[in-house]
Amino acid sequence: METKSFKYQKQIDVLTSLGCQLPVLYAPNNTPACRFVFSDMSRQNHVPQYMSNPKRMLQDISKNKMTTSLLALSCFDNELHAGTFYSNLKKSFRNISSTIGDSLSRGVLSNEMGMKTATSPNGHFDFYEFEGCDLNQSFQIIKDL
Repeated sequence: METKSFKYQKQIDVLTSLGCQLPVLYAPNNTPACRFVFSDMSRQNHVPQYMSNPKRMLQDISKNKMTTSLLALSCFDNELHAGTFYSNLKKSFRNISSTIGDSLSRGVLSNEMGMKTATSPNGHFDFYEFEGCDLNQSFQIIKDL
């Protein structure tokens, strides 16, 4: 069986060489997923935190607080869980719509797209994309937040 590389394999390799470990990952098996995105299509959607802000990765490395989770995409198993999480973030971060998104998107994650972590009780899981995966092609905006 062919082993696929993750989209940010080079960065994952750097972090694992510094002592980080990937979490246990599972095939998504057509898992429905929701993600926060920007309605303005000129903004980048579906980009992990360390890739949208490379300085953060360097700062976390210097503080020995790095994690491979920030090279994955944050997902939720349904709209209700995503909406609740967003509402709670909004209470603490006034400008959340300009940092993580102003809309909710939904799609289905197939085994060819990547691997996922276990889903937590609040519906959250991380999705590690395989090279060539483009969630912009498979996720659709379903509502404003």
